[in-house]
Amino acid sequence: MLGVAAQLSPVHAQVEPYRQHMENGIKLFQDRNYRAAIVEFEAAYNEKPKASPLFNIALAEKALFNYPKAIAALERALAHHRDTMDEADEKTARSAIEEMRALLAHVTVELSPPTATLLIDGEEQPPSSAATRVVELGPGVHRIGARADGHRTAEQSVTVASGDRDKKVKLTLTQDRVAVAPPASQAVTTLPPPPPPPKLAPLPVSRQGYYVIGAASLLWPLGHPKAFPEPETNSGGAGSIRVGYRVNTPAAFDVMLQYANIATGSQDRAYPNASYTLGSTRLGLNVRLMTPGQTWRFVGSIGGGLTYDAVRFDSIKGPDGSDICEGMCERATGVNAFVFSEVGVELDLGGVLLGFSLDSYFQSSRGISYRHEEYGDITLYSSVLLQLGGSLHAGYAFW
Repeated sequence: MLGVAAQLSPVHAQVEPYRQHMENGIKLFQDRNYRAAIVEFEAAYNEKPKASPLFNIALAEKALFNYPKAIAALERALAHHRDTMDEADEKTARSAIEEMRALLAHVTVELSPPTATLLIDGEEQPPSSAATRVVELGPGVHRIGARADGHRTAEQSVTVASGDRDKKVKLTLTQDRVAVAPPASQAVTTLPPPPPPPKLAPLPVSRQGYYVIGAASLLWPLGHPKAFPEPETNSGGAGSIRVGYRVNTPAAFDVMLQYANIATGSQDRAYPNASYTLGSTRLGLNVRLMTPGQTWRFVGSIGGGLTYDAVRFDSIKGPDGSDICEGMCERATGVNAFVFSEVGVELDLGGVLLGFSLDSYFQSSRGISYRHEEYGDITLYSSVLLQLGGSLHAGYAFW
């Protein structure tokens, strides 16, 4: 009805009470111990009054065919906790209420004395002094009873179908402790209980919290200064740190600070030691997406920001004074925009995060320029820069 597949994180040594009760309730629900699950979800609601525990209470009550209680839990969520629900949850809750209301029947119960305690399927109902009470019941067989101090307890069984409105039960308690038999017109043949409900999945605990991740990367540049001839295929290293907040199970936001350094030589045999080094300091904001895996999960990020790039050249002149770049390779710096993306896997060991990802950096190169005495401002690159690579990362999550 309302549930999605639940996958839970390993329990920490000291677990937040709300999370502990929710996770225990889900385990009990999956074992079909619905009454115990309701107790845990109610304890979770007492810790943090919000919609999620009430949704799970409604699922457990529905599994027990207690449709009025399931409806009451959902109506309570809609009335008091709509700020913790998204539009899809609200729509699903209203649809479920409408579906279950169509299954209800109304039974009129007459009590004597009117102050007697009314019991439905063994559970006490709210006290009332009214002699006639109307109760809502789901389809099936129900036990309706009454008790009062100094009187003999009375009970009847009644079978109702969805939409019934004319069912009546009269319970008269006597002081001489003689049981009152139900009138023949109200005697009902006891039917077998309904089949077990389909296996449902309650709403999982939404994971939220801060995290910090450090990464070591190996990057390959796919663009070089236009005047630098025959660049070698080479790679460089990068180190980064990301600090962010997980807003819900699939999504998080983080800030990334990274420094990358890539040195590339030339295959021109006349200049065997010629090389250039590109150093990049990046600051960006990323959106991180995660699958809800308990231990293993797939992760992906996309983001962007600004990078400060500095390029320097070494040993570009030959023994005879010639220049491998013909005077067009000079130290250059600049600020450019970049776009970052990654896709990988992550292992969650009780909050300790270990993972691997494939990364790409796509950035402008217009800002990397220098001042030439004859030609004025010279841009070092003729096209955008693309760097591809992989990263190993480790961190800690506080969700």
